[in-house]
Amino acid sequence: MTRLPSALRRRPPPEAIRWAERALGRRARVTGYRRLRGGTSAAVHLLRVEGARGVRWAVLRRFVREDWLAEEPDIAEREARILDALSATEFPVPHLLAADPAGAECDVPAVLMTRVAGRLDLAPSDLDGYLWQLARFLPVLHDLGVVEGLPAYRSWFRSQPFEPPSWSRQPELWHRADALVSGPPPEEAVGRVTLIHRDYHPANTLWRYGRLSGVTDWVNACNGPPAIDVAHCSVNLSALFGVEAAEAFRRAYEAVAGVEQHPYWDLLDALDTGPPEEDQWHDAGRFDLDGPLLYARCEEYLEGLVRRLA
Repeated sequence: MTRLPSALRRRPPPEAIRWAERALGRRARVTGYRRLRGGTSAAVHLLRVEGARGVRWAVLRRFVREDWLAEEPDIAEREARILDALSATEFPVPHLLAADPAGAECDVPAVLMTRVAGRLDLAPSDLDGYLWQLARFLPVLHDLGVVEGLPAYRSWFRSQPFEPPSWSRQPELWHRADALVSGPPPEEAVGRVTLIHRDYHPANTLWRYGRLSGVTDWVNACNGPPAIDVAHCSVNLSALFGVEAAEAFRRAYEAVAGVEQHPYWDLLDALDTGPPEEDQWHDAGRFDLDGPLLYARCEEYLEGLVRRLA
């Protein structure tokens, strides 16, 4: 299993706090903070801020992973750009407060944004309603069209030699899956290009009173096929709740969007997402998800996709 880098768990250093205070106004003082769990890409902290307007809250995302910054040094700038673009919408997303793309004032590249009301919910009491709400958000997002200045979608796993995970009991299944998506997408799978979240799944959503109240973590947003958002949410749902939940989500999306999800994109993103990360789900509070269960669900989901596409 992949373990979360220790840098994600560390407290923000004094220079990061000072930068946030300067960005929030002359009389702003950070009087407390806590780490927000469930993420793997950056260190994210909720800041309690006291100032002329009383107490308010802000979210500080610091890009502390050197491996990611080496590959994508403009990552903070890109998230700031998409948050700025979304500020004109009524979507339940954070609003940009400040950005330090190069880490010139903060200790590392960073983005400061507003807090969106709600909390992580990875054990909903009404799973069917939960899946429908996840599905309903995507067609509205995709209707925004292309956002200028964002990168184009690209597959992640194609940048590395493909190998089945070492724990797999069916390595031939992984090789067959890889072969099925090795070429360009089938003509019937190709559609429009629009803004996509790229990392849309339950750990990047917030909930209040059983309702979807926010969508977070826009750092991977790009212009690409809408089906990737559906695929990425599906593969994460299969890990969290099982294959039936992933299928129910797909059917809900097809119903609200009026389109059919082509399995090419589901299979491509299943390989892109890679082996399930036990530590990530534990960090988000799902301690029931151990390695054997995640492995079994992963291969069951993959097997179903291969059957649909073959």
